[in-house]
Amino acid sequence: MKKLCLTIAIFLLTSTNVLSADFLYHSDGPYKGKVVDLEIGKPIEGAVVAAEWTLTHRFCDAKETVTDKNGEFILPKGSCFSFWPFTEMDPARVVVFKPGYLGYPPLGASPEERRTRMPGFSGHEFQNKKEYNIIKLGRPKTRRERELTLGDAEIFTFDECYEKLPSLLRLVNEEARNLGLGEIGRPQR
Repeated sequence: MKKLCLTIAIFLLTSTNVLSADFLYHSDGPYKGKVVDLEIGKPIEGAVVAAEWTLTHRFCDAKETVTDKNGEFILPKGSCFSFWPFTEMDPARVVVFKPGYLGYPPLGASPEERRTRMPGFSGHEFQNKKEYNIIKLGRPKTRRERELTLGDAEIFTFDECYEKLPSLLRLVNEEARNLGLGEIGRPQR
């Protein structure tokens, strides 16, 4: 009887795993692209591209990278394990940030307002890992835009995320100091 129960359990586990490859291991990415200045098209070196992945409202992973001298980046894939059936990995929440620039995602309450601030913005960036993403960052025109961009660089949901994003926190603190706000440290939730 024990042998039969064990065989049935192994069969159910492996058949579930075959039917849903994401049953135990979830991954997304990598993402590639380039960050350029909106007005002049020049590559932006040193911009942080950071992402947070969640599994049905739980933290999964966070990764970051910094653009090279050509403005190019490869954001590594995010991954984690989950033993809960029917758990899905949510799409990556991605931030592109560089002090002195408007960030990604662009400011705005509606897709139309976001497209006005960031021409070329589709809202579908970072949804297809095979796509080469061109992110065009504009310059803020007011102090308020700089403050709002700084706030949007801290959109991630889980504190564990920020432990994995030291470059993003460094640039956020640099911009906060530039604005006379002092060190922000880890965002408070």
